[in-house]
Amino acid sequence: MNTEVIDEAIDKYVHERMEQGKKKASERFLAYVYLKHGGDDLLEFMKKVGGLSRYYIDFLKVMENPFKGPEVAWLASMLTIAVYACILMASEESRLLGICLFSGTLANGWFLISALAKKWCDTGVMIAIYREIVEIIEKEAESKA
Repeated sequence: MNTEVIDEAIDKYVHERMEQGKKKASERFLAYVYLKHGGDDLLEFMKKVGGLSRYYIDFLKVMENPFKGPEVAWLASMLTIAVYACILMASEESRLLGICLFSGTLANGWFLISALAKKWCDTGVMIAIYREIVEIIEKEAESKA
């Protein structure tokens, strides 16, 4: 079975969940699955959707850690520039340059913190949505078995 079809079913649930809520998304997801893959391959399709959703959950758990992405390099660069800016501020003739560098570092630091917070929230929401898909699949598979 093609993974694009499985991804399409998952994407439909995710978009519907964000727009209409859990109950409506669940109903539409199950309707889509039954209409598109009703019959012999229904349980196989549901197992594959559940497996791919579990894979996405594991992947997002790894990506949720900010020290696994480019944020670490950005943080290290900002700390290095902040230290250099403090050294420049200690000298009378380069104080203005140090102040400008330090203020830029603070602004970038605030942006990094905001980006990390948004990333954690978005990733947490996606993990919760993928868990809902797994729960729907497991409940439906139990009722079919």
